[in-house]
Amino acid sequence: MKKIYYGFIVIFVIAGCNVFTPRDSEKPSKPAEWNTFPITAQQSLENLVFAYNYRENVYNYASLFSDDFLFYFDNQDVLDFSLPTYWNKNTETETLMNVYQRINDSSTMYLKLQKIQSQNDNVQADRAWFYRSYELTMSHSIDNTPTLFVGQFRIFMEKENSGFWKIKEWNDYRLQADNWTWGRAKNEFSL
Repeated sequence: MKKIYYGFIVIFVIAGCNVFTPRDSEKPSKPAEWNTFPITAQQSLENLVFAYNYRENVYNYASLFSDDFLFYFDNQDVLDFSLPTYWNKNTETETLMNVYQRINDSSTMYLKLQKIQSQNDNVQADRAWFYRSYELTMSHSIDNTPTLFVGQFRIFMEKENSGFWKIKEWNDYRLQADNWTWGRAKNEFSL
């Protein structure tokens, strides 16, 4: 009889704690931003930012580039650190995959672009040139590698026959000797 009595007390205590009351549902997480059909050059540039700011977009990254894409490293970085002069689309896309594999799931990257006041963008009907300064922040645990990368770039895009804009050429520029550029970061994570 005592066991039944204690059983009822336990049930009343648990029921009083609202253990059996349904909880409020969680709001669904917002999907990663991405312009699926980049019909403007600006949308393609936004996708570059989205690829770095949202891990989920790593598999979309290759769609940003034309098949004959080339990334050109800063000339001084090439001389000072024995970086390659340039690389192609395959190396570019593999490098972002490597970055995401070498930082853990809870780590983040944040890319911020700003227009360069002295350099106006040139957007035409089927080609465009963008000039931006950048700050790329990466949380990682790689020794002797900073978490902030700064510099400037010039990106040349073309509108392909599909109607979508693709990056054809990307030139990286170092601003100060003691700053790591995006190109140096890419080279570090490509290894």
